[in-house]
Amino acid sequence: MKNRLGRILLILTAVLLAVMPFTGVFGAATADVTITATPEYLAMTNSEATWAIGAVAENTTKWWTHDGAASADPYIDTEGKSIATNTGSIASNIGAHVHNFTTSGAPVWTLAAAVGADTIVLGISCTSASPPAAPANKAAWVKFADTTNVPLVHDLAAAGHIDWAMYLDTGTFTDGAERTGVVTLTITKHV
Repeated sequence: MKNRLGRILLILTAVLLAVMPFTGVFGAATADVTITATPEYLAMTNSEATWAIGAVAENTTKWWTHDGAASADPYIDTEGKSIATNTGSIASNIGAHVHNFTTSGAPVWTLAAAVGADTIVLGISCTSASPPAAPANKAAWVKFADTTNVPLVHDLAAAGHIDWAMYLDTGTFTDGAERTGVVTLTITKHV
């Protein structure tokens, strides 16, 4: 009987071994991995696109604040004329630059830290929770130089915003031609 049971086991093992390769391996043949990615992109808006100063006298100051009046010392958010908003998906830095004021056939108004003949001062300020901090007084506002980028805020969160303002100090003029300047806001990834 033992012999017979051994033969039956041997035959069953042979049958199982013969059948297994045809049936394949039992289990999952595929597995999925879901990938989710959020793009980093830079974008911003600015609420004001123009500053129509009109006629300016020599050696005067014009303010681009919410009410056109001189800024308080120190500058505060409610004085801002414009609101720049980070509409991108990541924390960013916002800065600004401007070129000297030009017109065809007339001397350039040069941007400088002090006024002079055909030389102007264009100052800019904002308040924010991160550097640079709001200046204590007009003398501490950041002054533009031709094409030099001026930092306004560092590490501005996505959907965050800043309120900002400017002033223009005139020197003396050598003619009466209208000049034009363009302030360009820039946004870069905060690293």
